[in-house]
Amino acid sequence: MPQPRRQRGLLRAAHYGALVSAVLALPSCKVGPDAPPASDPPPATAMVTPPRAGVSPDAPVSPRWWELLGDPQLDALIARADANNQSLAAALGSVRAAYAGVGVSESDLWPTVGLGAQYARTQTNIAQLAASGVNPDPYNLFAYGIGMPAWEIDLWGSVQRQVEFAKADAGKQVELLRDALVSVRAQVGATYVQVRTLQEKRAVLARNIASLAASRDAVKARYDAGVATALDLARVEAQRAAVEAQLPQVDAGIAAAIAQLAVLCGTNPSEMRAALGNAKPIPEVPDVVGIGLPADLLERRPDVRAARQELVAATARIGVAEAAGLPSISVSGNFYIAANAVSGLGDLANKAYTIGPSLYWPLFPGGKIDAQVSQQKALAEAALARYRGAMIEAVGDLSAATSDFVEARAGVRASQAALESAQRVRMLARQQFEAGVTDITMLLDVERQELEAESAAAAARGARAQALVSRCKALGGGWGDADVERAAAEGAKDAGIELSRELSATGVPATDSSATAGTR
Repeated sequence: MPQPRRQRGLLRAAHYGALVSAVLALPSCKVGPDAPPASDPPPATAMVTPPRAGVSPDAPVSPRWWELLGDPQLDALIARADANNQSLAAALGSVRAAYAGVGVSESDLWPTVGLGAQYARTQTNIAQLAASGVNPDPYNLFAYGIGMPAWEIDLWGSVQRQVEFAKADAGKQVELLRDALVSVRAQVGATYVQVRTLQEKRAVLARNIASLAASRDAVKARYDAGVATALDLARVEAQRAAVEAQLPQVDAGIAAAIAQLAVLCGTNPSEMRAALGNAKPIPEVPDVVGIGLPADLLERRPDVRAARQELVAATARIGVAEAAGLPSISVSGNFYIAANAVSGLGDLANKAYTIGPSLYWPLFPGGKIDAQVSQQKALAEAALARYRGAMIEAVGDLSAATSDFVEARAGVRASQAALESAQRVRMLARQQFEAGVTDITMLLDVERQELEAESAAAAARGARAQALVSRCKALGGGWGDADVERAAAEGAKDAGIELSRELSATGVPATDSSATAGTR
């Protein structure tokens, strides 16, 4: 007995639904290699120079290294750069864009369904229709329904590899943001130390000019009394003029450093000059600073972490290229109602639908796919080399920075001892000059040596502070969980997305899709 039409329609729909379910249930696998494990760090003996005074591997590395200098104005400048530096703003924008890209990649895991409507008025060949006995009048077509464009089943994990690539690229952007934090904060610290060092050098020159002015007055009194010669007076004036001639160069250096600080802090030079115009001492450095455990270096350095993420991304691209040469199954379908009049759009008898899978296998791509696979493998090898190179560079940077800090620390002690000796000699030389035992030539020579010793001592203290900044930068200091998450929260406030979970400093950023769901 024949089945009723409605029952047959239901059975066909059930058959089609079972077919689609079977296609969706096909097991998927990911072709292509997984990223190699993180390379082992070099041995501890290769990480730094032999143990020396001034550094301690037992003490941890402080992310906020500038607080070791105990300078509130430097703290304020760092905070200002965090808020206003445009390089940091651009890096944060790249992070947001990268995580939005993760959402775009993940969307390919699911079919796209849309709602559409159509209207058309058609006029066909009147002569042909009249000859065949068909009504030649124009007619309307109204239609609406839902449709699913061709959606490729991720049989070989191509989309999953693309998601891996997108997440690794987003992780790289996070590390580049951290690297930007390290770099900007180190530049602010180094430039601030430069300003204070030049200001102290200027103060040394000013004190020497005042001392030479007093010597000139003494020689002038002797000259008026007929005791000293015109040559003695000319020598004092010449040396005073020579010292004064150094002031413009020092002032130019101060102005240039303040202008650079203004750029780093996102303000104008005049405002920065008002803030730093009054000279203050060079920041003091602790006698002993920590370098942490050598094995932790590669976990702290953002450039090494970024290179690791780049390697993961490049490896994922190999699987995408390999999947392009394998068979693919796509599913498409639509359901709509069409009628010649608007009133017919509510009649389910005017329904129509299509649904079904399609298979495609690139049998002869002309060598394109093999070439693309080879290309991606070569790019992954290059990324691996850059990752290893970043580790080697990190070790070299830390070794050099540690040596510089140790030597700068020793240089401060030596320069201070030399200054104390020069001050004693100058005091004795002035006493002898005032007693008439020696002439002005001896006093001028001694005062010149004292000026050089004072300038050298100021430069040594500045170099020690600069070496501390360089050492902390080489250690990957200058970023922490709170800093990056605060920056992410501020950026997400405008973008309407949540990134703080992804910006966790513990290992590789999270790869779950929940953090990017709001970006789709």
